[in-house]
Amino acid sequence: MKLRQDMLPAVFAQSKYHIMEYMAVPLSKLAEMVDYIDEVSQKQQVDIYTAGHVGDSNLHPSLLWNEQPEAPESVKEAVRMLFRKALSLGGTISGEHAVGMSKNQWTVEELGNDVDQIQHQIKNLFDPLGILNPKRKIN
Repeated sequence: MKLRQDMLPAVFAQSKYHIMEYMAVPLSKLAEMVDYIDEVSQKQQVDIYTAGHVGDSNLHPSLLWNEQPEAPESVKEAVRMLFRKALSLGGTISGEHAVGMSKNQWTVEELGNDVDQIQHQIKNLFDPLGILNPKRKIN
């Protein structure tokens, strides 16, 4: 537990800015995903530190940079590459946490247009005026 508690502050002390992402892949694809994270780090020249819950194959790659508060394009592209790889391996962009604003754009890619349409229909059924949590998960 101490190692887990100390890990993130140690990683985030390495740079001024960071994004901690989250994805999960089938356990049989975990090693392949970890290797791919290293490839993306090298290709995009982005520092990526990865921790996770290997027993259930959840990964938390943390991407670090120093230049400016907004993530540089190399970091954004690295995130896109990681999400697409996780999906191609039969994984998910979110296995234990809700999909927040930053991942909203990925739900259609993961779940498909049919599921997106059904989600909108359910939202419209319970919120015909569009006043409940506007511009969030289903916008």
